[in-house]
Amino acid sequence: MHLLNPMYYFKPSYTPHNGAANILVRSLAEGLGLSFNKKYEIILSSFLAVAKKVNGQSFDWMKGNDDETLKFWNLFPSVSSQSIQKVYNLLNEHDYIKSSSDFPNYIRESIGIGKPSWIKANRLPKNFLEEASFIESNLPSVLVNTLETYEGKSFSINEALTAPKLDIKQAKQKFGKDYMLAHETVLKMNELWSKYPLYNPKQNELYSSARRIFHNGSIKSGGRWYGGWTDFETHQRLSFTINDNPVVQVDVNAMILSLLSSMTGKPMHMIGVFKDIYQPVLVKMCEIANARDKLKQVIMELTFSGNPYIEKPFLGSDILDNVDEFIYIRDLCLQAYPALKCLDNEYFNFTNALSYHEANILTQTLINLKEKEIVAYPIHDCVIVRLGDEFEAVETFKKVFKEYVFSFQARNDLPRIDLDIALTVEFDPSSKLRVEGSSG
Repeated sequence: MHLLNPMYYFKPSYTPHNGAANILVRSLAEGLGLSFNKKYEIILSSFLAVAKKVNGQSFDWMKGNDDETLKFWNLFPSVSSQSIQKVYNLLNEHDYIKSSSDFPNYIRESIGIGKPSWIKANRLPKNFLEEASFIESNLPSVLVNTLETYEGKSFSINEALTAPKLDIKQAKQKFGKDYMLAHETVLKMNELWSKYPLYNPKQNELYSSARRIFHNGSIKSGGRWYGGWTDFETHQRLSFTINDNPVVQVDVNAMILSLLSSMTGKPMHMIGVFKDIYQPVLVKMCEIANARDKLKQVIMELTFSGNPYIEKPFLGSDILDNVDEFIYIRDLCLQAYPALKCLDNEYFNFTNALSYHEANILTQTLINLKEKEIVAYPIHDCVIVRLGDEFEAVETFKKVFKEYVFSFQARNDLPRIDLDIALTVEFDPSSKLRVEGSSG
């Protein structure tokens, strides 16, 4: 499946970060005849930020063809559909944007909010724009996707703009205290990040805001954290900095398998100290090219579908194009990780329970690190921290995981599985440290 490149769509989430950006935004507002206030600052900053990133290429600015579609923008703080549409029209009238047909028609159209509307920025002062830096600081705190059928879900690791969402008022009324707790946690992290923004030197932009995305019309499904940094690969993120300090990525080894085993009472077929949960299967895949990537992809497809016995990979899978190989790897997984047999497509699958518990563990890890005055940015089952904070992050992850699953086991009358997770600490693309885990 072709995914919408995160660089190529407008969203009202940026504010100016330096003098050049402030001057550009104010000058553009004056040229458009807009009074300068917070909402127009955000909208114009976001237009300039994406124009800077695409560097002359086309990008998508959804216009929508009805009021329901345009309500999507109301999910973002401090702006409205009407104010965004007003700015779009003024930019068009003053020739700052123009329609473009440069992009092929296979780029995702099924994002739940209408077909892309490709445009190019025009008449912007190139030298000034190169000097300007923007910070992503205005994302919605908590979003809840509406209930979808399995067939209607997009198999994507990047939520982008994919699924229809409850509006903020609906979500608050439906989920009450649970929604407010999630909302307040995100705001507290945003407050910390505003003092210690994550800097991307390749694009000269910063990030200090995240949102959590829940699934299936429920505050108990999903809940992963997303920010501008999650759009990048690990090797790219490792060049980022926090207040001029280099960063390190701390990653849990096979978090989903660890959770699944702990929450079903079915231990994996491995005892003692280990560094890699995947190793018992990988040793039986010596003749298979790209074995590790294929193994992880098979596990992802089993857990996503909620069916441990699916007979072929998802359509469009890039590396699993051989059905016999898929079934061979699947059967190895079911033997090594018996908890996979407990998957179902109602709740005990990745989209629902597994990503929800994964997100809860990550959230508690962020909170605990914050209490220790350690700045951490989340990426699903790992965190980015400043160099020097990695060992505290490892110990915190281990402690939070154990406490969380022990509590779950006790509440659900499950046998106590004492699993100490393994982690990987990555300093740069060529330097990794594997931290051992253990299984009783």
